[in-house]
Amino acid sequence: MRDIVITGATGVVGRRAVRELLSKGHRVAGVTRSTRGRSLLESLGARAVEAAVFDQPALESAFAGADIVINLLTHVPPADRMALPGAWDENDRLRREASAGIARAAQAAGAGRLVQESLAFLYADAGDTWVDEGAPLAGGGTTTTALAAESNATQLFGGETVVLRFGMFVGPDSHLSRANVEDARRGISPSVGRRDAYQPTLWLDDAGAAVAAAVAAPAGIYNVADDDPPTRAEIDAALAAAVGRDALRPPVDEVPPELEPLSRSQRVRSRKLQEATGWTPRVRAGTDGWRLIAISQGRKR
Repeated sequence: MRDIVITGATGVVGRRAVRELLSKGHRVAGVTRSTRGRSLLESLGARAVEAAVFDQPALESAFAGADIVINLLTHVPPADRMALPGAWDENDRLRREASAGIARAAQAAGAGRLVQESLAFLYADAGDTWVDEGAPLAGGGTTTTALAAESNATQLFGGETVVLRFGMFVGPDSHLSRANVEDARRGISPSVGRRDAYQPTLWLDDAGAAVAAAVAAPAGIYNVADDDPPTRAEIDAALAAAVGRDALRPPVDEVPPELEPLSRSQRVRSRKLQEATGWTPRVRAGTDGWRLIAISQGRKR
C-alpha cells in the first residue's frame, strides 16, 4: 500500500486512475481547488487536497507524506478550436511550467517516485515500422511541450521517474471522442494525414489501468497504446460503421502546423509496459471503441 497524490485527478484519465489505484489498496489523494472536484474525488473514495498547480510551496504541502506523485495535468481544447492561434496555450503552460513545479515539489516533499503523462505522437513518422521507446523523436506542433514535461520530470526530480507516452484517448466521456462521433455523423473523419498511416489510440479505461501499473514499473519511459495500432483507414471504417455512414471524408485538405504530429504514421508498440507490469489493453480503441461509444450514447437517449 502506497500513499499517492495525483494532479489532474478529476480528468477523464485521472478519475479512472484514482479508481484503479484505490482498488489495489493504495491511499489516494487528488489535487483540486474546486468544490466540484472535491466532491468528485470524495465520491470515488479518495481524499482531496487543495493547491494551485503553479504554486510550488502549496504543492509541497499537498505532496507531504506521498510515496508517489502522479502528474496527469492537461487542458486539451475543443476539437473545433484545436487549429486556432492560442488554443493550446493553457495546455502548453501546464506541460512547460506546472510540470517543473510539480517535479520540484515532489522532490522537496520527499516522494520516491514521479509518474509523468506524455504523448506517443512525439515520434517521427515511421511508416510501417514498429515504434519502440527508443525510436527517433520529432516533437513539433502541440507535442513540443510534452517533451519539455518529460525533461522536467527526469531532470528536476531526483527519485524514480516513469514517463507514460499515451496514444490518442478514445472513450464515451472524452469531449474529443464525442466531437469525433458527431463529425462522423456528418460524414467527416476525425483524423488528418494519409489514410494508410498508423495512429496510436488508447481506450480511456486502459489508460487508467496503465497509470496504476506505472506505480510498480521500473523507472523509465513507456509507450501506452493499443496492441495493434489501426491505420486511419481502419479508424474511419470503424467509426463510419458505428454511426451508420458508408464512408468518411478527411476534415481538411492541408494539415495545420499545430496538428502535423497527429498526421504521422506511428505504429507504436507497448510491449515494454506489458512485459514489465502485466498491463494489457482490453479494448482496441481505434476500431472497437467507436462501437462501444455509439452503444453508450444510444442507452442515454
